[in-house]
Amino acid sequence: MGEFNLSNIKQEGNLYKYTNVVKGFQMRYFMVNAYTAKLNYYMSEDLKFQKPRGSIELLNSIISPSEEDSTTFTINTLDNQIFKLRAQDAKERQHWVNILRLIAHSKEDTNFKVYANDKSGLVENFDNDKPLIKKNSQDLIREIFNLIKFSHDEFENSINNLNQTEEFSRYDQDLLILKAASSACAKNLINSCTILSKNLENEVVKEKDINEDTEINDSLTLSQRFDHEIKNLLDSSYKPSGSGSPKKSSINPDDELTDEENKISKNSISDQTKENLFKFFSNLADNLDLTRTQIPVQLLSKKSLLESYADLMSHVDQLIKITDEKNSEDRFIGVILWVLASLLSIKSEFDHKKPFNPVLGEVFNCSWKAGDDPNSKHIVSYTAEKVSHHPLVCAVYLECIEKNLKINANIMTKPIYSGTSVKIEIFGEMILRLDDKNEEYNITFPKVYARSVVTDPWIELGDSCSISCAQTGLKANIEFEVKSFYGDTINQVFAELKNKNEEVFCKMKGEWDAKLEFIFGKNEKDRIIKSHNLRDISRQKKRVRPIEIQEDYESRKLWKDVEEALKNEDYQQAYNLKNIIEKQQRLTDKLRKEKNLTYLSKNFYKTKINYDKLASSFSSKTSNNSEYFKLGYRWMHKNWSC
Repeated sequence: MGEFNLSNIKQEGNLYKYTNVVKGFQMRYFMVNAYTAKLNYYMSEDLKFQKPRGSIELLNSIISPSEEDSTTFTINTLDNQIFKLRAQDAKERQHWVNILRLIAHSKEDTNFKVYANDKSGLVENFDNDKPLIKKNSQDLIREIFNLIKFSHDEFENSINNLNQTEEFSRYDQDLLILKAASSACAKNLINSCTILSKNLENEVVKEKDINEDTEINDSLTLSQRFDHEIKNLLDSSYKPSGSGSPKKSSINPDDELTDEENKISKNSISDQTKENLFKFFSNLADNLDLTRTQIPVQLLSKKSLLESYADLMSHVDQLIKITDEKNSEDRFIGVILWVLASLLSIKSEFDHKKPFNPVLGEVFNCSWKAGDDPNSKHIVSYTAEKVSHHPLVCAVYLECIEKNLKINANIMTKPIYSGTSVKIEIFGEMILRLDDKNEEYNITFPKVYARSVVTDPWIELGDSCSISCAQTGLKANIEFEVKSFYGDTINQVFAELKNKNEEVFCKMKGEWDAKLEFIFGKNEKDRIIKSHNLRDISRQKKRVRPIEIQEDYESRKLWKDVEEALKNEDYQQAYNLKNIIEKQQRLTDKLRKEKNLTYLSKNFYKTKINYDKLASSFSSKTSNNSEYFKLGYRWMHKNWSC
């Protein structure tokens, strides 16, 4: 919690304000009113004691530095008004942004600790006439605290501002005694608020410990889909630590249907969705880890994260084509094209909403047929499973038996909210193996940025990813260039492809969402340019078994009721059903710890990582992957060594 005194916040000065009347910036004089949480502005400094020309509501507004230049910033108010202001320089802009953000969150920040884990009053609701969070006990304590502090500050200021006379002084003994008594009284009341808040927290924790199992089981009876007898924890999926082997499962591709045949509809993007985004992000602090933040159900996609990964890897024709290349360098370029086409899918799949967080043991199965031909013998199967909850790790496996091609991936994501953007760090690795060629390609991931999430969202990639093959010695570090403040070019990507002798045999440049050029030859005379348009690499339709024949732990069956409630816009029901699934996982985790059991994956097995060997196979520029290396192990599919 921040600590500040509202009465000490004073900020005023000239800023340029964008006006629609003249379609440009006009200088205005701005003054911050901390008590009313407003930014008032006047035609000039001389008029600041008159009625303001206008006012901007700061409470719960989003104050964001612009990406256009280093002096402009915007204020997005709670009622969806957007004001564009410009300071004299970058330093002044940052000063204004800091002050305004402090005011925007002034009703949340106090100088005593509020134990705000009491969520008994938490209701997710985006109706215009209702607040985001209903008042609970903690909110009432906070309001009482603010009232005490404000009244005491006003009382002290009234004494300090008294006019000095010969008969009367602000240092009069009676006044000093009164001032000291008031200060002691206010301090005791504030301490009482703190103690009361802490006691409420302890009661919540104690009640949660006593009633958690009963509460969870009572709520789970509503779904009639979960059985929480302890015996269910002792099936072949759970063994004492360090023993057992994965349980095998088989999926018949003939049972799988496309989304059209399964009557699965895509998410739509509405004005209401954008408004929900604005209201949600307006309550977030900078550099907030979104994995630790409860996302309102209105902002949830109607599919699991495990299925989202499948949608990104659906360019199976390009994947199969790699195995047909005769030359190792052509195969290497084919891998690069498949990886970049998969990253491009992030842009096309982006729908302003977040997929369901999978629960431990959740599985998603699907397949693709080459060329979307129902009679094709070239089938790529896909299995994804959440194999770890802390940290959150999803293991993915693709296989084309006819082409002796396998892919094993471990993926960890960490979304961070900052300003008007969400940065998604992707840790982990992907290994693509061609058994017929005796080649393994190690692949890492770049960072993903969702820009301007509360206004007009767009996606770009940043940092770098690496692709290397130890058997051929080929490697590339692919650099993604983010848009600069002053530049207009976006989505630029560059790479140097090197052979086992560390010699550059090809240079790649272009746009990761459009055209790429692979330039061969060291001089103009020998130069050969091969062009590829990533948009021409087609995606195949994934095929999924109907829900009726899926297991209970498979994604679409697990989230079916939540998806249906979201489809019907019954958000309270969706919230309740989502809580049922999450409470079931918490109870299962608790029982497993009590019985010294460890979760054993249905499809993957855990193996230790040789840190030095793994790190050496990646470019030194992908040091951000150290988060993944710290795990000390990876999950490999049961068919990987077959």
